[in-house]
Amino acid sequence: MTQISYGLFSELLLVRIHGRAEAYLEASSAERLALVAACRSEATVPDLAQRILSRTIYAQASSRIGPLRELLQNALDASPVGARIEVRSTEDGREISVIDQGRGMTRTELLTDLLVPFRSGKAGEVDAIGEHGIGFFSALEIAPWIEVVTATASGGHRLLVAPLGAGPRHEDFSWTLLPLPRPSPAPSAPAGDHAARPGRVPAPPRRPATGTSVRLSLAQPISRPALAAEIAAAAGLVDPAVARIYVDGALVNTARARVRRAAEVPLRLPPSGDICGALELFVGRGDGVEPQLTITQKGLTVATRVDPFPGPELGLHRELARTITAAGFGLVAELPLGVPLNKGRSAVAASASAAVEAALVAAFERFILRDALYDRELLRAVDHRLSSVLDRLVHAALLGESIMIASAQASDELDPLARTPTVAAPEQVIRFAGGLLDAPLFRSIVVDAGQRLPGAPPAPLGQLHWRGAALTLRELLQAHRAGVLRPLEGAPLLPSTQARSTARWPLGASSAAPEPAAGAPGARPGELVYLALDEPLALAFWRRLATEGAAAHHAQPAAAAPPRPPGAAPCPMPRTSRDVLLKTAAAVPGVRAAAAAMTVIERLDAAISESADLPTSPIWAHQDLYGPDEMAHTDGSGISVNLASARVRALLTAVLLRDDAVAFTALTDLLLHEKTHVSLASYVPRPMAEHGTSFYRRKDWMRRRLLAAIASGAVVDPIRWLAVARRGLVSSALPAPEELSRAFQAAAAAA
Repeated sequence: MTQISYGLFSELLLVRIHGRAEAYLEASSAERLALVAACRSEATVPDLAQRILSRTIYAQASSRIGPLRELLQNALDASPVGARIEVRSTEDGREISVIDQGRGMTRTELLTDLLVPFRSGKAGEVDAIGEHGIGFFSALEIAPWIEVVTATASGGHRLLVAPLGAGPRHEDFSWTLLPLPRPSPAPSAPAGDHAARPGRVPAPPRRPATGTSVRLSLAQPISRPALAAEIAAAAGLVDPAVARIYVDGALVNTARARVRRAAEVPLRLPPSGDICGALELFVGRGDGVEPQLTITQKGLTVATRVDPFPGPELGLHRELARTITAAGFGLVAELPLGVPLNKGRSAVAASASAAVEAALVAAFERFILRDALYDRELLRAVDHRLSSVLDRLVHAALLGESIMIASAQASDELDPLARTPTVAAPEQVIRFAGGLLDAPLFRSIVVDAGQRLPGAPPAPLGQLHWRGAALTLRELLQAHRAGVLRPLEGAPLLPSTQARSTARWPLGASSAAPEPAAGAPGARPGELVYLALDEPLALAFWRRLATEGAAAHHAQPAAAAPPRPPGAAPCPMPRTSRDVLLKTAAAVPGVRAAAAAMTVIERLDAAISESADLPTSPIWAHQDLYGPDEMAHTDGSGISVNLASARVRALLTAVLLRDDAVAFTALTDLLLHEKTHVSLASYVPRPMAEHGTSFYRRKDWMRRRLLAAIASGAVVDPIRWLAVARRGLVSSALPAPEELSRAFQAAAAAA
């Protein structure tokens, strides 16, 4: 006689709450009814079990991906390494089956672990992900009817789950448990009887050897392409060596082969501070690797971020991450199994979030400093985007700004409080800029022709001594100031180990050296540095130096303003329009160049406004009106550019001098940033319109709209207006801030 067990989910939970689960499972049908009645009579809240079930089932997943991920997680935890997991669907899309070849579940495990929330049979298993015991319940939200067929080495069972009451939300769920017969050889079908006969009753499910099959009867059908996409989003990064996941016969977890490990950081969890494992950062691109940050655990997606570093104190991290994702690369952060997740597996538990964020920042810094800046494929893909980000570091160093920030390479302690706090202001070199300046990025040749006096003939070619070195940005800037930096159009033929050596050129060393040649303070006579220009960063660096030199040696230069040293007195000038600027300071050399630059900015603002369906903004100019660190300022109605900002002056000079795509891209990003503030100020309260996730999402949206409008021809590429702005312009040098300030002060006194 076939033994059949049945009951309600609420009954299993109720007897568990009252400590009578074992007696319930061993009792007969009549005894179970009496046991449940006794528990209800003792309960303070009669429907407590139903309330817990409702909140457990309908408060976990915000989409269908969540329940599918939970079922795949259960299959991964139960399966041996390298097993095959299959997801099958019917043609009408109303049924989905998740099939694994794992160890299966016994009758006790089904009734005490699977069907009772907040109880998991995986406790103590090192390689298991699940820990809350509620993953199976999330599937009931999308599939109220579920069939589970499972088999162990000792026996097999078939579990049927059905809803009670009108829903969703359903009041309760019933369960029916039937034993499965042992597997037997399939009888051979007679010839011509391969197809099922009309009206024939299908045979009951055959017991598998070992493993579990979960069949979902969906409330809403799903197409096969949509199912494959959702399974790939949930488990596409699972390592095929751990498990191969198939959807309707097609392997979906192929993305792991397209990423490589880029950094690894030990992760300490509070409050003990013990290391629970290592956070691994992967990078790659291709099918299945989205250009974003994906946080995973055992390959299963936990969360995704379009903006990996939303905090204002991580401005440089954010811009570097954007350059990488904009080139199509994706970042994957794999969490160790010891990191706890929330009940819906959609985020890290609050107790561990700070430690995970600190480890993620440290892993990204290691990736940039030790990997990305030496990866030619990645550098050539990001091209000018990464160069424009590092451009601010070049200019800050050219101005001699002090960079007293410890390198991120020494942040193994992962203590967020030990990090130097910074402000996300454009003129600040933030967080790990010191590490970027001191990273050996540039392949160079150092030539030592021997000591010779000024005016002496050069040494014969055979007496030249040279060596290859990987120099830092700081060392190249020292060579540039000493006047001994030269371009090398072809890369030196050096072994890779020599090209990546950490040898340093001791410029400015405090040793007994001859007097330096005139005009080259701090440099040794006879030493020359040749920089290979065959990589994007080196080319961008040399272009930056050439722009600085060309701006200072224009054919008919105006009175150019030397860069102001840090801490110099401000040169205030009120906010003014282009016409007022020309009228008030017409006699100041360089004012027409400033007016031409404002014309370029107006055309750029018009293109952004037209592509984003926004009104154009008035463009003004000021000097130190809102503080010396402001590149530009937005008050919600217009955009004002600080002509005393060294960063703005360098950008505008490079744009007016030639069609510099790098400088124009940086200027466009500046206008996009300020235009985002303008668009948010109309409906976001002022304190909320600062740098946050919503701000940068809108900025990225406006950037995509601008690029799409230019590509489709709806908006004329604003770089074409540069030729118009240069008409009649004899110099690209901007007016000196001190002279502009005096001109406006004199006009105010006269008025």
